[in-house]
Amino acid sequence: MNASETSKCPIVSPNNHRAFTLVEILIVVVILGILAAVVVPQFANASSSAQTSSMKGSLQVIRSQIELYHAQHDSTYPTLAQLSAAWNVLTSRTDAAGSVGTTDGVHVYGPYIKKMPYNPFEASQSVAAAPNSGVGWVYDEATGRVYGVMSTAKANELGVDQVNTVQSY
Repeated sequence: MNASETSKCPIVSPNNHRAFTLVEILIVVVILGILAAVVVPQFANASSSAQTSSMKGSLQVIRSQIELYHAQHDSTYPTLAQLSAAWNVLTSRTDAAGSVGTTDGVHVYGPYIKKMPYNPFEASQSVAAAPNSGVGWVYDEATGRVYGVMSTAKANELGVDQVNTVQSY
């Protein structure tokens, strides 16, 4: 290196470090706080939305399988008593009369669903004729129609159809 080249090289002293200032760090922390305040409530609503979707999906499956039962059992819907017994009439094999059993050649229909449906809003798998706290599903024997159950306040908050989807208490 000649003398002219050495004069172009910057001199770096050990005290000449570039770092973030306290103000810059505080600005980044404030921006992250604002973003967190916007995003966190959206995740809370996603949970209720997922529960609503789960219940609606279960309703579609239950309703379609009850209609299949109806078609295979001489246009007869299962009774509330049959569904109240842990949904056995839909989770087990049945004969033409709707009796649950395992005899090959006799109990040839079903099972229609693998397990009892779960209502996430009431944390229940039970079925009854009328909505009440702790009841998961309401069943109308005459029409074969099933509804989810939730409180009126929750149904209004989520905007759930209280005619075709849920019955509230």
